[in-house]
Order: sequence, then structure tokens, then C-alpha cells
Amino acid sequence: MHAVSRRRAGAAGLAASALLATGLVATGAPTAQAAPAPAAASAAAADPTTFTITETLEALKSGTYTSVQLVQAFQARIAAYEPYYNAFTQMNPEALADAAASDERRRSGAAARPLEGVPIVIKDSLDVKKMPTTSGWPLTSPITGGIALVPETDAPLVKRLREAGAVFIGKTNLPILAGSGSNANNSAYGPTYNALNQAWAPGGSSSGSATSVAGDFAVAGIAEETGGSIQNPASAQSLYAVKPTFGLIPNTGNFPLAGLTRDVLGPLTKSVEDAAIMLDVLAGSTAEDPLTEGAVVPAGGYTSQLSTTALQGKRIGLYGPGWRTGNNSALSPETAKLYAKAVENLKKQGAIVVEDPFAGSGFNELRSSGVTNAGNNWAIEQYLKRLGPSAAVHSIAELNAWADANGFASDTRINGMLGDHSTPPDLSGFLANRDRYLSVFNRVIADNDLDALMFPQQVQEVGPIFNGSVSASTVSEINIAQLPGVVVPDGAYANGKPFNLLFMDVKWSEAELLGYAYDYAEAYDGRVINRDLTTTTWPTLPSVTFTSLQNAMNAYVTAGRLKAQVRDNLADRVTRASTASLRDSEDVPIANLEQFIAKAKNQIKGDAQDVEVRNDLVAQAEQLLAYYRAVEAIENG
Repeated sequence: MHAVSRRRAGAAGLAASALLATGLVATGAPTAQAAPAPAAASAAAADPTTFTITETLEALKSGTYTSVQLVQAFQARIAAYEPYYNAFTQMNPEALADAAASDERRRSGAAARPLEGVPIVIKDSLDVKKMPTTSGWPLTSPITGGIALVPETDAPLVKRLREAGAVFIGKTNLPILAGSGSNANNSAYGPTYNALNQAWAPGGSSSGSATSVAGDFAVAGIAEETGGSIQNPASAQSLYAVKPTFGLIPNTGNFPLAGLTRDVLGPLTKSVEDAAIMLDVLAGSTAEDPLTEGAVVPAGGYTSQLSTTALQGKRIGLYGPGWRTGNNSALSPETAKLYAKAVENLKKQGAIVVEDPFAGSGFNELRSSGVTNAGNNWAIEQYLKRLGPSAAVHSIAELNAWADANGFASDTRINGMLGDHSTPPDLSGFLANRDRYLSVFNRVIADNDLDALMFPQQVQEVGPIFNGSVSASTVSEINIAQLPGVVVPDGAYANGKPFNLLFMDVKWSEAELLGYAYDYAEAYDGRVINRDLTTTTWPTLPSVTFTSLQNAMNAYVTAGRLKAQVRDNLADRVTRASTASLRDSEDVPIANLEQFIAKAKNQIKGDAQDVEVRNDLVAQAEQLLAYYRAVEAIENG
């Protein structure tokens, strides 16, 4: 099991002068994987890589640091630890020049911009001019021989950040086409590791952005969500985040996963105030994205309701079976205990709690039916057209032709994009389903006179990076309904894994939600921080999984090459190993994989075909065994 330490996060940060001299911020000798602890508010105050946006702007304004010095400090930290966390797909070669331009602007006396000189990171599904957009997909990743999709212009969100004065450190890793809510394990650039502990799933699909912010490789980051990909990485790495209302922030220039129905972009930050500052820059309609028409932005901005009394007298609905039943619905015992404590904290802040307001509403029945996405091939076609005349391809057909001619003919993802991409899609099925969700949701909020909901973001602790998951309490209900939510760190499980809350309400309620989150965070400061990053290389994830091993045995039974009884005996060992691995145990998977191999060698006998089956299954199990033995060696220090 993983070691647990209650170290304070910033206890051994170097002084600022030493940081700039050496470029390295560390807590002494790196340890293998000590679990982090909730941070004190003033942790590592002298170390600029730990600063919030507010602290960064104050340091820049006072002249304590220049933007160039900040970028250099982050680049030094990245150089020291990126090899072991793999947060980035590419670094911005113009970061120092952009920082120098920001410094010159500040020296010239020009009016201050909201993010002047602040180093941030961008998820690599978003277009940044002159930098290829890879989406973690081998076909569009130069590192794997894929085509370089280099946009001529920034995505509207990126343009807003640039105009606000932000400096881009680099673009961050994600799973192929943002296709996982738990990790980036299948990325063309390899897996990204959780900054709190390499053994834990980093959350997906905005894995690299979360690791960059949690690992202090940047002040803040941009994430994207279709089904949990802002919430989950924030929760897995104890960050604040806003999953905005669909259409509040333009998503044009982002490689779509559900571009017309669910894709949203939002910030990952180190404080609630930072999230509000970022939203003030990002939110609002633009002609470049028709989906933002009608976006509602509060007149006073998103920092206007940040108050330590925001929860006083507010009616807050709680999680229960009325919201969800079935898969990923029941809270684990420890999650339930932590959530109960959070509810008591709510009451201490003066809130009035309403138990399971969705009971009897029928909301929990909506998960099992209805259209959940539509029209994405057309959205991809529009994305490719927008890249500009100088881009390598401008359509799905051209991308497919390039794939066929350059060794990617078997890529099933590009093949799946060929259908229904030439004409605007019919979204009526999705919109009808969305409206069913909204009708019940809005009625429950109104009938119970609720100001917001507060749920545990996960129904159980985050799983391991291999074979584990992030089990969100609101995915995909919140995504289909296109509703907003704010993630708030709230301490940790006994094993050090972060516990988090999600405040949620009706469309366009982000300012109010940020107010409630601010009140709670100021009172209980539950963010978990790990400044003591490791310089241990994590074992390469095996290409085999417990599921693929089970599927291989089933296929051999179907083909008549393996007896069902033998398969069942072996499958029992696979199940035991897999179940134990989800509890971050190495010794149990090792023991059961060893038994699997011994049983396979003993029970699968006969002619050459039988030997071929035995050797294949044993080879797959040996890959898994080697991985868990390597993990055990790291965990044992």
C-alpha cells in the first residue's frame, strides 16, 4: 500500500533568490510516492511557482518578479520533473519572448490587463497559432509520424487569453481525442501522471493541464469537458475548476468530441478567486462561435459574488438516490463519511440543507434512454476548415486520404468520421433529451426553493493510473443538461487521495456558484498539495489489461481452443487481481498473476495449438506481472 505522510506542502520550498539561481524548487531529496496533505494558506509563499493568479499579479506589479523570471522558474521546474510526470505534448518556443513583451508593456506604463504576464497552460485540443494541435491522436501527432495540424489563428478562447496578457508555457497532454475521463494512458505522447502521486489516476481528459497546475508547472490551466474532463482531473488532483454552462465560453477552434452539444472549456486553478478571474476573461458571446449567442454574463463579473457569507441562509440540495441509481450511484463508506462532514460544514456556514430533493422526481430514470450526442462529424469538418489555407488538410476527406497514404489506413477513428459530415446535422433528438433533463432539474430547484446543489464530486476515491477510474457523481447528467458546476477540494481520504465537492445550479449561475465555493473554501481550505515531486520513472504501462486478458480467454473458448472449465479457473485469478488493483494493492495482483501463470502452464496441455494458446495467455499475464512487480518496488522505496 502507498505510504501516507502528513507533511505540509510547502514546508521546504527554497527562498526566491535561490530558486532563480538554481531553477529548482524541492523539498529536499525526492521520495518515491509520499501522500500529500492539505496545505496551509501561506504555503511556500516566497516561491513564485506556487503563486495563485492574484499573488502572481501582485508580485509582477510590485516588481518582485518579472514575467520572464516567472517563466524561467516554471521552465526550470518543468525541466526537473516533466520527465517523470509527462504533462506536456509541446512547449511554447515563444514563451520567454512573450513574457519579455509583457514586461516591456508593464514598464511602458500601459494599462494593466487582467492576466498580464501570468504563465498558463493550454490543453492540446485547442488551436494555438503556429503550434500543432495533436489531440493526443497518433494520426495528428508529429511524434508518431502523424500529420501536423498547424492553425493559422488562435481559437477564440486562446485569443481572449492572449489579449488579456497571459503567457503560454506549453500545450498539455490528453488521451486520444479526449476520449477518457480518467487518464491519458493511450495518448500518442504516453501517459500523464498525477502530481499528487504517480500511482493514482490523474483524471481525464484534461490530464496534462491538471498535472501542470497541481505540479506547479504553471499558475493556471485550460481544460475541456464533454463528460467529466474538467471536473475529474480537478478532483483527482485537488484543484478548483469551473465546468461552465454550454455556450458560455466559445469552443470554436477546439477539436470536437461533442462540439455541437456538450463540449465546454473552463479553467483549472489553485483558488476559487483564480477561477473567477479566469472566467471574467473567458466568458461571453462571440461571432466566431454561434453557440455562444445568448450567453449570460453577470454585469459585475465573476468575482462580484465572492464572499465569506455567501452561503448564509442559502438552501442547498444534497446528493441522494433521487439524482441517480444503478451504476456509480452509491457512495463508498468513506466517501459518505467525508460528505457528511462537508454537509455539517455547510450548516456551520449558515446554509439550510435539503435532503435528496430529486426523490420522486423521475430524474434518476433519465440515464437509461435518450440521445446523448449528435452531429460531431460535421463539427470536425468545420474545425478542419477553420485551420486556414496553409494547413496540411482542410477536411475529413483530405485527412483520411493522408492517413491512407501515410501508414494510418487502419485508424478506425478517422474511418468513423467519414459518415454524415457534409451537411448540418439534425440535433432534435439530443435537444429533446436535454430538455427532458432540464425540465425535471429546473422543477426540482424551483419546487424546493433551492439556491444550489452540493454533491461529492466522486462517489468513491480515485482509482490507480492503470485499470482505475474517476467515478463522477454528475457525469453525464450535468453534460447532457448543459449545466454548470464548480469543483471545490475538501481534504482527503485516509490514504491521502483527495476528496472534492461540486456546487451545481441552473444555467448561467456560475457567479453564484463561485460565491458559495469561495465561502466554503475560505472556511475549510481543503486543497491537497504535493510540492515534493518524485524523480522516479514510473514503469511503462503494459499493453495488456485485465479486461483484454479476460477477452482473450473468452475468444479462445469461443474458437474451441480452450476449455470453458479451464477458462473459469483462470478467470477467477484475473478477477481477484483486478479487484485488488483497484484498491492500490500490489501484493494481491502479484500473487494471483503468479498463480494464473502456474495454472495456465499446468492445465493447458496438448498439441501445438494448445501450446500456442498457453504461451499467449502466459505472455500476457507476465506483462501484467512485470508491471505490478515494478510498482511494488517503487512503493517499497
